[in-house]
Amino acid sequence: MFISHNKTMKIFIKRYSALLFVSFALLLLISSCQKHDPDVIVRGESKIKFVNATQTETEQEVYVDDQIVPNTALAFGGNTDYFKAASGNRNIKYAGSSGISTQLSFNFTPSITYSAFLVADRSGNREILTYEDNLGTTGQNMAKIRLINLTPYYTTGINVSLLAGTQFVNALLYKESTNYFSVDTGVALRYTVVGGGTIKTIAATELEAGKIYTIWFSGTTAATIEAHIVMNN
Repeated sequence: MFISHNKTMKIFIKRYSALLFVSFALLLLISSCQKHDPDVIVRGESKIKFVNATQTETEQEVYVDDQIVPNTALAFGGNTDYFKAASGNRNIKYAGSSGISTQLSFNFTPSITYSAFLVADRSGNREILTYEDNLGTTGQNMAKIRLINLTPYYTTGINVSLLAGTQFVNALLYKESTNYFSVDTGVALRYTVVGGGTIKTIAATELEAGKIYTIWFSGTTAATIEAHIVMNN
């Protein structure tokens, strides 16, 4: 039986179209089976250091998802070593000796390092503040520092300068953190409440070459301002 060229092409096109339709339907079926789960988080590990920056209690125990962090309870000004935690959403809790606890639900990004501070406002209300740490290398004969104001009593802020007089932090307010600065070792720093008459000093011997530091401030009056130095590496 003879089939014309045009008829042969029509049969081919119909079969090819049917095959495309079946392939498209299979793709839709596979896609519908592979549902996106918005709760899936890339898994990994993060590190976090805990610091007690509230003076209202003598000690604080720290927990991550109800697992106690070693080497606590923390007195005021105390800090832990870095604690490794699974990345993703974790519950952080500071538990005071009086039975009062402060909690924070926090999403840890894989391979990122953090510091978490327990702080209190003037009314004694507590919260946990987290800051991302930068543990990158420092320059030769340099120390790397960042400064955080963790006292609510200085409404005018805190100034920090080199002992020679060059000011590099101006009116740092409550909860604010600076970027990291590289400073020459062997040079002292001085700090003061803006408008206050008391000037205090961080001795040059406190900062070592190649080290990374977080310096946070506490106090209730210009005369009682205090710098706390935490080594990050």
